[in-house]
Amino acid sequence: MHAMRTLTKELQDAITPSLALKLLREGNSRFINNLKMNRNLLQQVNETMEGQHPFAVILSCIDSRTSTELVFDQGLGDI
Repeated sequence: MHAMRTLTKELQDAITPSLALKLLREGNSRFINNLKMNRNLLQQVNETMEGQHPFAVILSCIDSRTSTELVFDQGLGDI
């Protein structure tokens, strides 16, 4: 599996609503099958220091065991 890139404004602008839904569905499938993407979280923290460019907003439960980033296999600042 390849490493995922941190979302930039340019990458975010290229994501259509249908692509966003596809990305979330694919990420959730990876989560269900325990096949998460390889991410460099420290790099993502550093790259999002000046701002984040999420492609979706998720309204979820406050239960800390079910982080939306984990359930949809997304990186820091992606959702």
